[in-house]
Amino acid sequence: MHSPQTSELAATARAFATYSLVPYLGILFCPGAVLVGSFGILRSYQGAGNPGVRTTCYLSIALGIVILMIQLLLWWILYKAPIWAREL
Repeated sequence: MHSPQTSELAATARAFATYSLVPYLGILFCPGAVLVGSFGILRSYQGAGNPGVRTTCYLSIALGIVILMIQLLLWWILYKAPIWAREL
């Protein structure tokens, strides 16, 4: 049986990953998804661990990293757009 604290960490990591989908402002939540997901994985291995909780944590970490890359691309485009507009 998994501890309630581990499932709470998985739910928090999932929430961070969900909130990171917000364009531009979501970049603030990506590190939270990765960090809380990592803590959830560590806690799941300390106890008996529920594979569903562990899977949620792994997915939150992966989504946090992928969405961070996309968010960085969006911020780079936002930075470069005025420069590109001047070149036209």
